[in-house]
Amino acid sequence: MGFLAHFRFHFMENIFYKSSLYIVIGYLFNFNLEHAFFLHVFTILIGHLNHSNISLDYGLLKYVLNNPKMHIWHHAKDLPNRYSSGVNFGISLSIWDYIFKTSYIPRDGRDISLGFNNIEKFPSRFVSQQLNPFKLKDK
Repeated sequence: MGFLAHFRFHFMENIFYKSSLYIVIGYLFNFNLEHAFFLHVFTILIGHLNHSNISLDYGLLKYVLNNPKMHIWHHAKDLPNRYSSGVNFGISLSIWDYIFKTSYIPRDGRDISLGFNNIEKFPSRFVSQQLNPFKLKDK
């Protein structure tokens, strides 16, 4: 895990997710452009810290903000069966994982295997990786 992993996302995420997030937040809370920019910078900072491979949990704020000790388990290859759908889904906020009981932090996680099952079958070429989410999956 390294901070550059934070840049590994589908390019359409910025178009759909980030745009809709800031439009909704701006509308609900009457945000102006400066507020949206601050929020964007703050969430980028949280993302970089979460992928920075440092042992940090923010003390009591760990129950509100996602942190590196928590986020590494989101990328764990092997999880207990009760978490077969994944863990620690909050992007910037961990509070949702505590509310919906998807939080999982058994230890610091610095020695765990990262990835996902059948990673060897995942496309290796950039264009194929970008198209992969749109392919119909076999059941």
